[in-house]
Amino acid sequence: MDCDEVFNYWEPLHFLHFGWGKQTWEYAPQYALRSYGYLELHRVLILLMSFVGLGTRIQAFYAVRLALGIGCAFCEAVFVRAVARHVDRRVSNYTLLGLAGMAGMFHSGAALLPSSFAMCWAMLGSAAAMSRPGTRRRVGCAVCAFAVAVVWGWPYSAVVALPFVVEEIVERREFLLNSMAIGVCAVVVTAGLAAAIDSWYYGSWVLAGWNQIAYNVLGRGGDSTLYGTEPWYFYVKNGLLNANIVVVLAIVCLPLWTVSWLALRLAGRRGDADHWRLLFRVLPFYVTLGVFSLQPHKEERFLSIVYPHMCFNAAVSLSLLRPLYSSPRLGYLVLCVAGIVGALRMAALVQYYAAPTHAFRQLPAAYMSERVVCMGSDWYRFPSSFWLPHNYRLQLVESAFDGHLPGDFTPSWISGSTRASTAMRRDDFNSMNRWEPAHAILSNMTTEVCDYIVDVEYPERSLPMEGAWKTVAQCVPILDTEHTPLLARVVYIPPILANFWPWKQQWGQICVYENLMTSSTPSP
Repeated sequence: MDCDEVFNYWEPLHFLHFGWGKQTWEYAPQYALRSYGYLELHRVLILLMSFVGLGTRIQAFYAVRLALGIGCAFCEAVFVRAVARHVDRRVSNYTLLGLAGMAGMFHSGAALLPSSFAMCWAMLGSAAAMSRPGTRRRVGCAVCAFAVAVVWGWPYSAVVALPFVVEEIVERREFLLNSMAIGVCAVVVTAGLAAAIDSWYYGSWVLAGWNQIAYNVLGRGGDSTLYGTEPWYFYVKNGLLNANIVVVLAIVCLPLWTVSWLALRLAGRRGDADHWRLLFRVLPFYVTLGVFSLQPHKEERFLSIVYPHMCFNAAVSLSLLRPLYSSPRLGYLVLCVAGIVGALRMAALVQYYAAPTHAFRQLPAAYMSERVVCMGSDWYRFPSSFWLPHNYRLQLVESAFDGHLPGDFTPSWISGSTRASTAMRRDDFNSMNRWEPAHAILSNMTTEVCDYIVDVEYPERSLPMEGAWKTVAQCVPILDTEHTPLLARVVYIPPILANFWPWKQQWGQICVYENLMTSSTPSP
């Protein structure tokens, strides 16, 4: 999980259910960029867990993650089945192999992110759009699925639906008004429900999706480039990391389709409707890649909405290349190699970057009074309040980071209700990524405020904490990405090779320190 997923979604979800958590500026009522309706969809899972007596934070965390993974797997199955029915069975088999071995799907499928939610619903919409034009069911299912992806998930996922819209205009002109009516109804219903929930929580009329577009696209109230910019080829480079061979095959799909189409024309098959319709099936990946590559602010998760389409395009490329190679198994072999590389990437994510969750599990439990655990420059590694024991709270300590740190929701038992906290306007939030001193404690106050500190140490450039602090348990190894070669940090390297160039890895450790001045014996 990255810090955006933790602080923008897991922490507000924790607040809705448990009454406290960290708050980002996007949830301040004066900005209202995030949807509480999206969070409530997932809170239902925690409520069901509580109903059956499984209400601890860790149990709630894994229940949500498990449900997200199962839901994504279902959407993938629907998508692959639609490819088999309406495109080609070999292409569907290739698509399935691509999805199974793709590291991008591994970490985005179970993520509590609107982009992942939109990816799943875009899969359902695209699955419906795979069928032949001319049926009301096709339009209704596709439009409703895309509407949910856009309104309840991520508004920018609308770009995935653009080829479907164009196809409807080109292929079904006589039914255009009917299609438009279905689309308007779907958007009005979904947007109305989302707006009602968000407006109730924010205390005024709000459509969070529109506020997000106004900020990021229209520049009202801020500028998304404050949070970093990347070159135009960022998503291609990132695709190589998360999809390796698959992204290359996906990119060459349109040129291969063009060559195939010209060959059909030369052969006198001018009316090959199936081949023409295939164009609209491969375009969502290109449209999304093109639109997002033109934006200066880029993030890895943005492209996840077309990860399934990336696999589909790669499958189409292999199918179009089929006449050039003799062995029918070569396509499967290529995807198996991609899957092996993908599995090494998945293993690296688990082995090299999961240390913070293990560290927070070492915090002693069952204190009767509230305990404070602090983090400094490594605040972005916090795995969410779901990983804190009972009666623990997180505080951030000032460090070299000078951007806008998350603050805290006013606890519901102080404000009087959850809605009172979410609708409370405060002046300690800003949309310009400026430092807010109220969101961090002074570094020289840690011994007075913090009962525990979670800190990352690297032998090359940091010293262990001493004096009033002692380690609670054995420190957890964590990869030093700054001093580890690229290959050795992006894919799993067996330990027997990890000490040799070019795979030599450098390691640090993440430790939990207890304040000796405030420590006391845990309650039995």
